[in-house]
Amino acid sequence: MIYLFYLLTTFLSPGNLSAEYKQERVEIRLVNELFRLRNEHKADSAELYFADTVQVYMKYMRNVPKKKITLSDKSFWKAHPKNKFEMTEPVRLSDQSGITTATIIGKEYLDGKDFKYEKIEIKFNKNKKIVYYRAFNIKR
Repeated sequence: MIYLFYLLTTFLSPGNLSAEYKQERVEIRLVNELFRLRNEHKADSAELYFADTVQVYMKYMRNVPKKKITLSDKSFWKAHPKNKFEMTEPVRLSDQSGITTATIIGKEYLDGKDFKYEKIEIKFNKNKKIVYYRAFNIKR
C-alpha cells in the first residue's frame, strides 16, 4: 500500500515544470507588459518587443520595419489620446512550428468611454519577438 502511494505521488506530482510550460509563461508576461506599455502610450518602449521587420501589423501594414510601427502608433495615439485596451479573458497560447501565437480577447476604448470587442493575435518567433500583430472586431 505504501509503495502504491509512493508511485502515485511520484508520477502525479508536478515536479519540474516542462520547458514548454516555462516558454508559455514568458510569452504571457511579454503580452501583459506590451499591453501595459501600449495603454500608457509608450510606443518607443513597446518597440523593443517587435522583430526588426514585422510581417503583418494591424490591417493594412505588411513587412513593415519596427520604426514605422512606432511612428504609426504615435500618430494613432495623438488622434486618440484616451485609447486603451482592456483584456477580458486570459491570454491563450498555441505553438506551431516554432511560432507561438497569443490570442487576446478584450475591449478597445478609443475615447475612454465607448468600446468595441476585439480579438488580437500576436505571433512570436523563436527569439520571442513579435512578427505578427493583428486585431479583429468581434461581436459579443
